[in-house]
Amino acid sequence: MRVGALAFIGVLGTALAFSQVPRSYKADVEPIFVKECGDCHSSDRPKKGLDLSADKGYANLVGKKSQEVPELLLVAPGDPENSYLWHKLQHTAKEGKGMPRGIFSSRKLAEQDLQVIREWIEQGAKP
Repeated sequence: MRVGALAFIGVLGTALAFSQVPRSYKADVEPIFVKECGDCHSSDRPKKGLDLSADKGYANLVGKKSQEVPELLLVAPGDPENSYLWHKLQHTAKEGKGMPRGIFSSRKLAEQDLQVIREWIEQGAKP
């Protein structure tokens, strides 16, 4: 009986570890982009024409072709590995530099923020 209870707890713990919180652009991703990317990717002339300011980012990302690698979408819903944005944030893009850019070099987002963005893409990049 004790072994069965321990096995159940182990399975339950594993299931909880792999469960994902439902993610949306507006609630989860937009605040990250506004804070971390807004200095360059907002205003009247955003870098590379990519405006990530509040209420504009989603329409400019999901299902849109990358300028640097046109065979990839910026965000391919359900598929982070074929999303150019994901590669830019991971610093694994074959073209261009990793994002976000600092004054002297590129830096990666916090792992927690990267996880939120990855989950959002995996879950279908919902608004």
